[in-house]
Amino acid sequence: MWTWLSDYNYDFALATIPIQVILMIVYIMRQQLPTRQSRSFMLVMVMNIIMTVMDIISCELNEVWQEYPISLSYALNIAYFLAFIIRGWGLFDYAASVVDAASRWGRKFTLILALPALFVCGLILSTPWAGTIFTMDPVTGYHNLGWYNSIYFSTWFYIIASVLLMLVCRKDVVFKAKTGIYICNVILAVGIIYRHAFMHVLVTSYFSLLAILIIYLTTQNPDSFRDRVVDVLNKAAFTEMVMDFVLHKRQFSCFGVSIKNYSAYKTVYGSETMYKSLREIGLWLTHEFRSFYVFYLGNGQMVMLNHDAEYNNIQDLAIKIQERFHYAWSENGGAQVPLPINLVFISKGVPKNSVRSVELGLEQAFVEAERRDNTMVYMADEALLTKLKRQEQVRLQLRKALRDKSLEIHLQPLYNVHTGKLTALEALARLRDEQLGFIPPAEFIPLAETEGEIMELGRQIFAKTCQFVSETDLDSLGIEFLTVNLSPAQCMNYSLGDELERIAMQHRISMDKIRLEVTESAIGDMDSLLEQMRRLKNCGVGFLLDDFGAGSSNLVRVMNLPFAMVKIDMQLVWSYFRSASNMLLHIVRMFQEDKMTIIIEGVEDKHMAQQLAKMGCDYEQGYYFSRPLPPDELLVFLQEHRDYDWLT
Repeated sequence: MWTWLSDYNYDFALATIPIQVILMIVYIMRQQLPTRQSRSFMLVMVMNIIMTVMDIISCELNEVWQEYPISLSYALNIAYFLAFIIRGWGLFDYAASVVDAASRWGRKFTLILALPALFVCGLILSTPWAGTIFTMDPVTGYHNLGWYNSIYFSTWFYIIASVLLMLVCRKDVVFKAKTGIYICNVILAVGIIYRHAFMHVLVTSYFSLLAILIIYLTTQNPDSFRDRVVDVLNKAAFTEMVMDFVLHKRQFSCFGVSIKNYSAYKTVYGSETMYKSLREIGLWLTHEFRSFYVFYLGNGQMVMLNHDAEYNNIQDLAIKIQERFHYAWSENGGAQVPLPINLVFISKGVPKNSVRSVELGLEQAFVEAERRDNTMVYMADEALLTKLKRQEQVRLQLRKALRDKSLEIHLQPLYNVHTGKLTALEALARLRDEQLGFIPPAEFIPLAETEGEIMELGRQIFAKTCQFVSETDLDSLGIEFLTVNLSPAQCMNYSLGDELERIAMQHRISMDKIRLEVTESAIGDMDSLLEQMRRLKNCGVGFLLDDFGAGSSNLVRVMNLPFAMVKIDMQLVWSYFRSASNMLLHIVRMFQEDKMTIIIEGVEDKHMAQQLAKMGCDYEQGYYFSRPLPPDELLVFLQEHRDYDWLT
């Protein structure tokens, strides 16, 4: 049995060494992301091993200091203290990287908070000459000196700083990471208290190991960043890596490989065969392009990131990948799977200001590559990312407007052919921003649909329309009804009728002044939509089929729903007046025979208005009569044009 020279209890320290070594080997063997979090965590593990080993050796050497050069005792003790301080700062630096402290408060923030560690490290290094932390007396041996407690002050400082960081940024940090950092700092605090209570038991490295294990299990387990099926880095790893690059302004390039018609191939060959092929693809890409990190984003899409040197010849890379994909992929004699692909590339020089912009850039690049279908590799340029940056700005402004309820409505008049007056209005959503100015609906409506915010947008526009009705004497203006658009998502909402009725009641208006416009694309679940329409019709609401002719019109489905009015899409109207098609005449005649009220949109001049009136439409809408106006401008416009003759 080993005989120790000192009276210290090494049981805890010795037990941690093999665990730390195994943990480091496992961690190093798995591919790590080149992020600050990974680097900070690796630093903590290395310092903890050095601290543990130096603590044991220095304690033993302090018992026989006279048998060795005094400089060796100084060197070992200094190494222990330096590792102790750097480990404490490293854990704080890890917490700072989790909350993106550098991007929040600038690099000066992290540099300033490194000063206590740097100061104590300076004291430790100056110890042999200044006698600050400890001394090795030639006669009596090792003794602590006046500045010894500064090492514990530094550790307490970084424990408190880490906890404060989490508290300040708690809303922006995922629960798992936040909880892990809280727990590991509590463990470190308990370790320091235990160390002071039992000075002859080396427990510091044991509690440090517990803290490291907590971080490993909550956020830094390499396997959590790998796709379990394809066995390459996953989408979470992609997000983490891109976020780190963006925050630290490191340039990087993206090369994307997307399997065409992936869902169809998955159906034909089966999930298991496709996953085997994807594993083989991921393995091949990782082996052939070692300067790239390979990620699987799902749905048959892989992305390779490079942050060191720009790949000199992207076309050569694309040719190499295309040549390999000419041959089928197989696994262990399984099914032969030939897979056509699209290739895209975003160079280092293209600005990338957020994870979202990179994801959207890749998504749009894959769409463009699929559409062109004749390019070896689609090169995404700055114009594409500028467009996506604009989308991100619009998305943020839309969210802000919905949160603040600052969306506006503009109202466009409808001309009644039979009375010669403006007797109806269409309420349209409008979005403005101080920096971006007027944002067209064609930009923010599709974003609201893809982001799942179209329901709330529809509610707010309906509420503002009801408010306008409640505050305006429509009868005195000759306005018979207002139309409001319903999105396809709203039409699938089973509680739509209750919601709209509740909003109308809040504004104390009758719903018989409202006509709801439903597009053909909204006619999906016929039974649900029919039930909602019947409920609202009982409350006095009328329904209008919007943009007829813009899509693939299904007359049987349309006629089975209680539409009293139909609005014919402007593209059909313009096509007729360009003499490109007579379809408009037949459509108008068809709806006349079915006794439906016909609205024509896209009227731009008097000639169009006259011809459409002769054709037999009931209402006309377009810039010839008026553009959409804010409510106050609309009221003035209606008063000024009360007796205006539009057709002569």
